Amino acid sequence: MAGLLPQINELYHLHPCAPGNLKQDGTPVTSLDLALSVLIENMSAKDYPDTTIYSEENYSLWDFPLMAIDPLDGTREYILNRPEWAVSIGHFLSEKFEGEGWVYNPATQELFNEATSVNEIKKHKYEGEVSHSEWNNGLYKKLKNDKFLLTPRGSIAYKLGRLSSGKIDFVVSLTPKNIWDIAGGSLLCQKGGYKFYSDGKEVTKVKQCYQPPLIWCREGLFSELSKLFS
Repeated sequence: MAGLLPQINELYHLHPCAPGNLKQDGTPVTSLDLALSVLIENMSAKDYPDTTIYSEENYSLWDFPLMAIDPLDGTREYILNRPEWAVSIGHFLSEKFEGEGWVYNPATQELFNEATSVNEIKKHKYEGEVSHSEWNNGLYKKLKNDKFLLTPRGSIAYKLGRLSSGKIDFVVSLTPKNIWDIAGGSLLCQKGGYKFYSDGKEVTKVKQCYQPPLIWCREGLFSELSKLFS
């Protein structure tokens, strides 16, 4: 995947941060979304000819091996010229939630392709990240807890990349997520010893969509976080 970086960077500089068309669900899609989608799908078809492509722009087939792709996770952040979006790729050989993950933010030049091992040292405070939209919609307004500190940040893929590299302690989402949103980052987190939980249970199988509360954290933190965000 690293061989894609020069081409991704070139496309990023060719396409301005501007609104594009709206998809059927009302979310925006930009020219960069489409350009990156074509680039990554062509690469995947060439290097992984027997792998099914399942992406935000192409979700008609579902079979394994599976390549779950979000060519631009955090389109609203990209349009706002806020450097909190990322390209996300997750490769699964079977329906078991195991594989290789890859997350790249062209705006910051951050590449997440190796996880940092989880530090089990207990802390007085833990830092986590949530989405801007959930934060602005007041989903965390009633939360009062001095132990778990929240910061809004765009793109679930980017947040998971940051978690996998040890920059934060947990990630939470209170809205459903498609597999292409979270595949790359979740697989990276898994390599570092973080667990992925959906609706109160650890995720062990690949599905098309996951229901909230969605929590990525060390196993030892899950009980407290689950009570906090249930």
